[in-house]
Amino acid sequence: MLSPWVDYLHIQGAPVDTLLERSGIRPEMLRHPNAALPLRKALHWIELACHSLGTEHIGLEIGGTTSNEDLGHYGRALSSALTLYDYINQGIALYGTVVVGQSFWLSGHGNQARINLGAPWEPGLGDYQTYLNSFAITIANIRRFAGPDWRPTEIGFGFDAREAPPVAEFFDSARVLHRPGQTYIEFPRELLGLSGFRGATSERPTSLERLPTDLAGLAELQIQSLLCGQTVPIDLVAESLGTSRRSLQRGLAAQGVSYSDLLSGVRIRRAAQWLEDTDKPVMEIALDLGYSDASNFTRAFRRQTGVSPKAFRDAAASV
Repeated sequence: MLSPWVDYLHIQGAPVDTLLERSGIRPEMLRHPNAALPLRKALHWIELACHSLGTEHIGLEIGGTTSNEDLGHYGRALSSALTLYDYINQGIALYGTVVVGQSFWLSGHGNQARINLGAPWEPGLGDYQTYLNSFAITIANIRRFAGPDWRPTEIGFGFDAREAPPVAEFFDSARVLHRPGQTYIEFPRELLGLSGFRGATSERPTSLERLPTDLAGLAELQIQSLLCGQTVPIDLVAESLGTSRRSLQRGLAAQGVSYSDLLSGVRIRRAAQWLEDTDKPVMEIALDLGYSDASNFTRAFRRQTGVSPKAFRDAAASV
């Protein structure tokens, strides 16, 4: 979910491609907003971006202009929450599927509650930016329930930045503390039961879009995100999930599925959708899905569905 970051850096005139190359991130991994990236490489890229722009607060700047829709599947799932407690629970359940390695949890402190962020390593400048970004987005979402003038009681940062964050602009003068290993937003417990704020202008979807939490589901989501005019190699998906090719293969085998099964399934389902909903020629569909020619695509489609692409399209049109 680096798309908002990339867009911001382009606007600021930062050398985005050079920074990506120095971080070891392949450009094709940024083509889709739902695609995940290896966390360590993403954090390194964010840190380099801070140095390039000479600031330690780009996470706040980007978070302040990022909508849930900009966050792809994850953001749409969060937008469907009907109460603040539901929103936090959705975030807890899904955060680890999009930021592998960092943790997000809720804790109680007397009559106050805390939304906590953390990682099993000493946070660096890149982590700090993701925390700032998450805080800005979370506060905007809490205001959907508590009203546009709501502000946190207290904010804790586990990273002692050289620059103090612009609290008045982004956190409305909340009390900000620097505590090693403690990064959180604190607010009254009573807010947890609030339903959606009626004055909010953003619309919420009527049904909940759930993200997968199992390895096969996550790998399939990555294939869907990265499939664009070429096949999706297993090494690229493994890298985006922060694991090795062999570990991904073993994990999928434990679930009774292979990578080729997932790739084939995603290709054929997308082909069926295009055949039914568009007038794209079969050859164009084949190339867009990474097949070398229409014949290979037709054989694969027939093997999965029992009919040719033309027969499938004709049948859909006659309904």
